[in-house]
Amino acid sequence: TSTVNGILAQRLVRRLEPTHAERYEALPEVIEQFGLRRFQPEGTIYLHRPKPSALTPTGYLGRTTILEFLVMNDALRRLVMQHAGTNEIEAAARAAGMRTMYEDGLAKAVLGVTTIEEVLRVTQEG
Repeated sequence: TSTVNGILAQRLVRRLEPTHAERYEALPEVIEQFGLRRFQPEGTIYLHRPKPSALTPTGYLGRTTILEFLVMNDALRRLVMQHAGTNEIEAAARAAGMRTMYEDGLAKAVLGVTTIEEVLRVTQEG
C-alpha cells in the first residue's frame, strides 16, 4: 500500500452528438430520483436525448469515459493494512471526496455529454 497512490476505474459511455442532441428540462421527479442538484445546485437542469441524423443514426458520436478515482491517503492505507471490509473502505474514500463512476456519469449527463440512460446501461445502477 505504500507504493499505491491511487486506483482508477473507468468505463466508456456513448457521447451525444452535440449539434443534434435534443435538450429538454428535467422533470422534478427525475432530479430527485438521481440527485441531480448536487451537480447543479441552482437554476433549471436540462438533460439531452439523442436525436438521429444522417451523420449519426443513433444520435451518438464516439465515446467518453466515466471515472472513479480513489486517491490513497493515510486513513485508507490503515484500513487496507487492517483488512477492513469494502464498505468501510468505501465510506472512508467517500469521506475523502471520491466520486463514483455512476456519479461522474450523472454529472456528464447534466453537462449534456451523455444521457442518464447510457450511464445506467454502463454502470448497471439505479
